This record gives sequence, C-alpha cells and structure tokens, in this order.
Amino acid sequence: MKCPYCHADLRYRERSNKTCSKCQRKFVLEPKDNVFRLHDLKLRDLINRLSKNGTLYITSEQVLGTNLPNQEDYKRGRFSSGCFSLILTFIIAILILIILLAILLGSDLTIIFFFIFSMFNFFIILFLSNRRFQVRQNFPSIGHFETTILRPWIEQYGKPPQLLLHTDTSALATALPPISPNAMQTVILCPSITVRAFIIANQLPQRFGVVALPPIANEHVQPWLQAVRTRRLPVYVLHEASVNGCLLMRDVYQLWQLSPDHPVIDLGINPRDVNQKTRVLKMRPDPKLLDKVTTFSRLQPHEIKWLRQENVAPLHGLPPTKLLALLLTGKRVAQVGFMSWPKASSSAA
Repeated sequence: MKCPYCHADLRYRERSNKTCSKCQRKFVLEPKDNVFRLHDLKLRDLINRLSKNGTLYITSEQVLGTNLPNQEDYKRGRFSSGCFSLILTFIIAILILIILLAILLGSDLTIIFFFIFSMFNFFIILFLSNRRFQVRQNFPSIGHFETTILRPWIEQYGKPPQLLLHTDTSALATALPPISPNAMQTVILCPSITVRAFIIANQLPQRFGVVALPPIANEHVQPWLQAVRTRRLPVYVLHEASVNGCLLMRDVYQLWQLSPDHPVIDLGINPRDVNQKTRVLKMRPDPKLLDKVTTFSRLQPHEIKWLRQENVAPLHGLPPTKLLALLLTGKRVAQVGFMSWPKASSSAA
C-alpha cells in the first residue's frame, strides 16, 4: 500500500503499528486488518469515484455496497455439497479401517500412523468446511463498517461533504418530500432508505419532480399518495433482488390502495438482472415467503432457483451513477448504463 502522507510504497513489514517507516506518520486503515482490504488512500479514492469527484451525494451504505462480494466471488468460494460429502465419507471409512487394524494388531506403528493420518485429515476437513461455508458468513453491517472504517478515517482526514453517514441517511429518508403533491412528476415506491435519502440529497424532487415513498406509508405522506391515485401517476417499483423485494410487485396495489388498472412499472432489481459483477449477499429467506414467490407468475424458473440459493442483490450494491440513471430514465436496471450528472449543490436538502 501507499503511505497517505509521503506516498511511499510500503510492504507489510514497513508499516507495522500502522506507521509509515519512511515518514514515521501514523495512518488509519491497515488493509490486512479489515475484511474490506481498505487503506486510507483507497477509501479516499473510492469515495471520490462513487461521488464523481464530489458532484454527487452518496451514502455510507453505498460505500459499503461497493465492497460487497460479487456473483463471481461466490462461485469461486463455493464447494460442492456432493463432493464434500463424498470426500468426508471416504476419510471416515479410512479412519474406521485404521482403528480396527489398531485394535486387532495392537501395533505401536499402527497407532502412530493412525494419529498422523487423523491430524492430516482433520486439517483437510477444516479447509474444505471453511471453503464450503465461507459464502454463508454474515457480511459486516453498516454500523460495523462505520465504526471500524469510516469514522476513524473521518476523524483523521475530515468528513467529505458529499458523504452521508447512516444517521444522515435515516433523517433524509424519513423526511417529507420537499415538493408539493401537485409538483410531483414521477413517484417511486422503494423500501430502501439509502435510495430515498439519495434522491432527496441530490435534489431530484426539485430538479425532476421525482418523489420516492416507502411501501408502508404513514399519515404524513397521504397527500402525495392521494395525488398518485387522483392523477393516476405511474408507480415505479424499485426493489432489491430478494424474496421480499420481488413480492412488492404483487403487494403494491394493496399497500398503496391502488385500483387494479393503475399503471405500475417494475424497475427491478430482479434475479434476471443479476450478472457476475452484481454485488450480492447470502441471506436465508423466510420459507413461507419463498413459497409465495414460487407461485408468483412474473418470475421465471431460473429466478426462483436463484432465490432458493439464498441470494440477495441489495440496492446499495448498485453504483450511484447507475442508480441515478435508473431513477431518471425509468428503464429497467439491466438496460441502464452510465450517465453524466451536473454539479451537486453545496449542501444536502
């Protein structure tokens, strides 16, 4: 890694105790000590890249989302259950055979061989088990990410004005839309507080009339929902690729009390939108909800299979520029590329 102060290339032994051996100054993040493999300069460059050099407000969840595993990572980490069981059965059979020989022959040499073989196979099983189950390890939460990575880095270098921490995100996501119901041009149903905060912080309501509301709306946002029904504004549903997310297209009419013929557009993310570069998590779905989504006619068999494999593609895994294009163009996520964006205002709304 490079020293954030003198920019010297430092090998691991040259940066012990998080101190540069060249300029003797301490840095914040040791890449070998965190699961994200982040160091001070890499985090700075990541924030600049995601925010397009400060022209776009981003959330800490989106910074975390960039560090989620992608689909290809899970493929490399997966170990076949059938192969694992076959190897384990073979090893156990050999151990039983050696135990029987040790009992029948009583040879010291046999006992020593049994001990060596047992230790060897213990490490093999440990390695294979870790390889098989590493994709099921819980990925660090946003609280852990901010506490161990972002906040120490901010204390050292200051908070980038374009970065919204989780407390900022929550406040913006629960705030009332900053435009009147009559000024609303596009309405998005979205359960993600990251997306709703992203929309308000980047002033999409004032600039483009884009308003995002949660699936379960409280009484304070009823004027905007009433405007949606009265003006028959198309409802764009933006959700993560998960069992709960995919069921939103089925439940939107009931949640927002829409008429059966109200125009509703699915923006995704759906399992069919996922590719090898998509940021994904492994989360065990509710079996009852999985049964419901299985009968949901909008999903194809390969999408059901993807959900059954406990995959989730969260919205904060989308690059901010791709999310912005998705929000402004109204095209499906699989069709969205990257776009330019005018300079952000000096402060978030």
